[in-house]
Amino acid sequence: MCATESEENLNQKAYYGPTGRMQWTGPVGACDLESHAQDKTTAIKLWTVSEKETQFKWNL
Repeated sequence: MCATESEENLNQKAYYGPTGRMQWTGPVGACDLESHAQDKTTAIKLWTVSEKETQFKWNL
């Protein structure tokens, strides 16, 4: 998580995090967002597996 000066300059569908080596280190900034990160089918599969493996279901 990071604090920002002006939220109006940020893209809501973007990924912000460390911009250094392998996005693990460095200053915070806009990073590459892979296409699968916005894929609804992939998100549903991941959510389903996560609920199954943690044995916890969110009431959303």
